[in-house]
Amino acid sequence: MTNTVTRDEFEEVKQLLGSAARYAESANRGLERLEVAQQRSQLQIDQLTAKIDQLTIKLDQPSDRVDSFIAESQRIMTGQTERIAQLEGISGRLEAILSYLVRQEGPGE
Repeated sequence: MTNTVTRDEFEEVKQLLGSAARYAESANRGLERLEVAQQRSQLQIDQLTAKIDQLTIKLDQPSDRVDSFIAESQRIMTGQTERIAQLEGISGRLEAILSYLVRQEGPGE
């Protein structure tokens, strides 16, 4: 048994190898296009992530302002409550002084 290759078989193998090479080149180009598309997608994802981070910061700012406003309002209300208590004390003392003066004046004068 001899292993001889005919010219037709050789041409057929040659065509198959050429076809396989073209298919491999085409697949390689497809992979390159996919890599470029993936890089673009990753860039867009990174940009969206940055925008989300910026929006999160902007959303936190009003919350911080509201918290600051509430704290300041509570501080002012506490101060007003203390002043009202002081004024009530002063008013009570003035009423006592007025009652004392009225009693000193006497009933008929």
